Amino acid sequence: MLMIGTTVAGELAFSNLREAVAGGQGQVKWGYTGKEGPQNWGNLSPEYQVCQAGLQQSPIDLQQAINANLSDLQITSQQVALKIQNNGHTIQVNTDPGNTLIIDGTSYELIQFHFHHPSEHTVENQFYPMEAHFVHKSKAGNFAVLGVFLKEGRENAALNPIWDAMPSQKKSEAPILGSTLEISALFPTDQSTYRYFGSLTTPPCSELVKWIVFQEPIEASKAQIEQFRQIFPLNARPIQALNRRFLLSEE
Repeated sequence: MLMIGTTVAGELAFSNLREAVAGGQGQVKWGYTGKEGPQNWGNLSPEYQVCQAGLQQSPIDLQQAINANLSDLQITSQQVALKIQNNGHTIQVNTDPGNTLIIDGTSYELIQFHFHHPSEHTVENQFYPMEAHFVHKSKAGNFAVLGVFLKEGRENAALNPIWDAMPSQKKSEAPILGSTLEISALFPTDQSTYRYFGSLTTPPCSELVKWIVFQEPIEASKAQIEQFRQIFPLNARPIQALNRRFLLSEE
């Protein structure tokens, strides 16, 4: 896992990363279209320069993965209360402690999950209608993100409490009263994954993320996908170059 140093630059990067992961907007406005869109993120602020100059950016196209003997994912999933917000860029659900991911001997705590339309990662240049990102943080301050594709199919009952409470306009965090969720209900049964080192997919695009993307999608109904699309017609960053990185998958 990539580590953050103790230099001033490192501390600044970590501060920006923490704000971005928490759904904060920062002082510089950015978006997905026009002058504030992804092609210009690196020019909007000195703190966002890695969005343009970085060589380990996300998302990527998932193809020609190298088969490898990857370590198992150890996922602890518990019923947790949910707090939802529309942060202007996505619908984000903040979670209380209790859900953990252990990978390569390191434990990460789930802190939030959010959604993109269409998917940010692609598989052999093909998009899915949506993608969910489950953001986990270790005690050392490193991040691991589980990516889950959503395809059109049956209504997803696990999404209903979130969709019923989904704010259509920007709104600060509020509890989803009377609802809890076992996070594993939003994971596919087959836990085969793609893995690579990458970045946040939003400014400041910090290259401090271990990505684990499930190969099997989960389902959501056409109506559920459309409801999200009505709020966020496009909140996905374009595909980034793999460069000299390795994309791994299970043997």
